[in-house]
Amino acid sequence: MPVHDLFERCRVERPDHPAVVDSDGTLTYAELGTAVDRAAAWLRGRGVTAGERVVHTGGNDRAFLTLFYATLRIGAVFVPVHPELTDQQVGHIVDDCSAALAISSPGAGERARDTVPVAQAWQEVLRTPADGGTARVPDDGVALLIYTSGTTGRPKGVVCPHRQMVAAVGAVNARLGYRADDVVLCRLPLSFDYGLYQALLTALTGGTLVLTGRGSDIVLLKTIERYGVTVVPLVPSLAQILTMIQRRKRRPTKVRLFTNTGARPGRLVMTALLDAFPGSVFASMYGMTECKRVSILDPAEYATHPDSVGRPIPGDHVRIVGADGRTLPPGETGEIVVWGETVMAGYWGVPIEEQNRYVRRADGSLELHTGDQGRLDDDGRLYFVGRDDDMIKRRGIRLGLTEIEDAAERVPGVSAAVALKPGTEDGQLRLAVHTSRTPEEIRAHLARQLDPARLPDRIVPIDAVPLTANGKPDRKAVERLLSASGTAQTPQPSPGQATTQTRTSTHEPVEL
Repeated sequence: MPVHDLFERCRVERPDHPAVVDSDGTLTYAELGTAVDRAAAWLRGRGVTAGERVVHTGGNDRAFLTLFYATLRIGAVFVPVHPELTDQQVGHIVDDCSAALAISSPGAGERARDTVPVAQAWQEVLRTPADGGTARVPDDGVALLIYTSGTTGRPKGVVCPHRQMVAAVGAVNARLGYRADDVVLCRLPLSFDYGLYQALLTALTGGTLVLTGRGSDIVLLKTIERYGVTVVPLVPSLAQILTMIQRRKRRPTKVRLFTNTGARPGRLVMTALLDAFPGSVFASMYGMTECKRVSILDPAEYATHPDSVGRPIPGDHVRIVGADGRTLPPGETGEIVVWGETVMAGYWGVPIEEQNRYVRRADGSLELHTGDQGRLDDDGRLYFVGRDDDMIKRRGIRLGLTEIEDAAERVPGVSAAVALKPGTEDGQLRLAVHTSRTPEEIRAHLARQLDPARLPDRIVPIDAVPLTANGKPDRKAVERLLSASGTAQTPQPSPGQATTQTRTSTHEPVEL
């Protein structure tokens, strides 16, 4: 089953139901379907054919969804790119995937066969007569290329076939239970797979997707009230924003489910959020672009297993591997390895034999070596310890920076913590905290929770946590701040970079 059939089925079965809400209003499934027909004709008119790549740098709106479904329907490959990337960054992606069409600025798309600015493309789509034709798309055909963030090198395109994407949508929903009457708030960028899959989950169930951007934070609660939002995918910054707003307003809402993957909100933040939205629950998840989703924690188990990211989703299997390649027993920490139905097809343009993440199994399927560290318990629950680039060796012990951050975020009054990698094994371990507590108070709490290897040498209060474009804490930005100043200051984000809510800090950093 091709991915776009999820939408086409809703278009037939729920034509008058709201499909998407954005800053321009509401489109029903029928109305969005007509726009997709026009976009398919426009793409064909631009000479795009099956298998060719279409790079799109648009934001969170109906145009993105329209061009996404239209690209897939004609058998082409959609390549979403965050609109805040520079022309040089976009240009690398355009060049790497040999894009036939770049819907981007002329400078970013100059290496594509054809380039159209985002706003112009949408206006041309709206003027194009509808085309209802659909290409025959094999299940193993490529639907999507999502480029990784490039934290360990230049971004690489993860090859996402229709089969694996449909399997991922079904498996995730088997655990989360999105419904036809759900209204899903998506503040996450659609160019980020966590955001894009919100569109696919609503298409699977026939629900409604409400698209917002970071600039609309002050009206988030009004948006939730106005449209009867029931599901909210989170990043840590959004959890804090919603808690802050709802604590002031205490408005009744219909929110029943919060989800999170990647950087996880601290336990204190989540406790406050669930208290602010009575009747809601939280599903903690673990995954990565290379396989979409690996595990999901049953919300009913969050209270008793708050540090777990749950059991593998249906169709996937997880094992923990030691440095010597052997599979480790429950309780031991090693690399998280996953195989199954949602493992994608490797990196674009790189032979499988040259890929260190994807390894061919005896049956010919691919196994993903995530590079992340974790452990399983006796009941098969997964615990994420840290990403490879977050792992350090200190005082002879291998540990994850996220372990230190999680411990700090369990201290009452600490809403966010960022641990920074020392320059050497014996270098200073620094911890930046967004907090109402003094460094001395935090130190006293941490000394009771952490062994000497994990105890920071220095605690620095900061007024805000810089965020990446995907809403995650930006460790590199905090590193730049502390390395440059050596004192507690407000991080200065890059132009356009978001931060958590600010707080005036008067505390001096404390050496431990």
